[in-house]
Amino acid sequence: MSAPDRDDGLRVTVADLLGGEARGLRLSLLTPEVSLDRKIINYRIQKHGLIFAGFTQFFESERIQLMGAAEVAYLEGLSLPRRLEVIEQLCELRPICLICSRASLPPVELLQKCRECEIPLLQSTLSVAAFFDAINRYFENFINPETTTHGVLLDIHSTGVLLVGKSGIGKSEVALDLVQRGHRLIADDVVVMRFRPPGTIVGEANAILKFHMEIRGLGIINIEDIFGVTAVRESQRVDLVVELVAWEEYDGSKRLNLDQETFPVLGVNIPKATIPVSPGRNMVTIVEVAAHTFRLRKQGKQTGMALLDDLAKRLKAD
Repeated sequence: MSAPDRDDGLRVTVADLLGGEARGLRLSLLTPEVSLDRKIINYRIQKHGLIFAGFTQFFESERIQLMGAAEVAYLEGLSLPRRLEVIEQLCELRPICLICSRASLPPVELLQKCRECEIPLLQSTLSVAAFFDAINRYFENFINPETTTHGVLLDIHSTGVLLVGKSGIGKSEVALDLVQRGHRLIADDVVVMRFRPPGTIVGEANAILKFHMEIRGLGIINIEDIFGVTAVRESQRVDLVVELVAWEEYDGSKRLNLDQETFPVLGVNIPKATIPVSPGRNMVTIVEVAAHTFRLRKQGKQTGMALLDDLAKRLKAD
């Protein structure tokens, strides 16, 4: 797992793994008698099957121990005396908790020993690979910093575009038109922004406002209910920020947009375009073109600079 170790008053306990935010782990508790208030001080998961063969050198008790269907089957296949010996050795190491994947039922002797030693024993319906992936995503929410931004986040042809601007400038109305054109909404009004190494910002909706928009005159609407599941998505990398400003506040000196503006979020400078708003301007098409222009810039194509270079060459030739 790529996540670093932490020992700084970590917020996650074993009980948190069974909470609402961790529902993607699909966990159930097999030892309800055992306390779940143990703090997890190491985000990396360990699947150390060799422990059942008596090899304990690299066993780390502060890490969550994952048992796959193979390990459970191996235990079941041992003679009772040997099984008790292996389980005794495992529980003496006091792991923070044990999790069985693929809804595997552990031997009754392991259940009894975990209760006796007060070691939480859990079960997930996910496969080993799927569980690693799900718990990595879960812990990333605690490892990486986050902030919130007032705006609307959309997926425009796989480009994450964040619309920002003063309240009432028309962000939600532009976003609604973009959704109607086939683009996807991630978040409206409150965008939760999270840092992802090495230098990416990922945005998603506030849990309460998810897939909802406020349109003046209509009130609160649910985009998924109106346009279907293809009109929304859970999260999106933020590639471009488009700031909508009133026409009279627009700085005309930057109209050629030769120098790339940026919008800082959690130490990452995201490319930004400032677009003036006035009656009659087709803001939807302009925002779409801004997303296309961003992709062209990533490919090294800068129309403004190319035009100026061509003009300079022509003037020099004359």
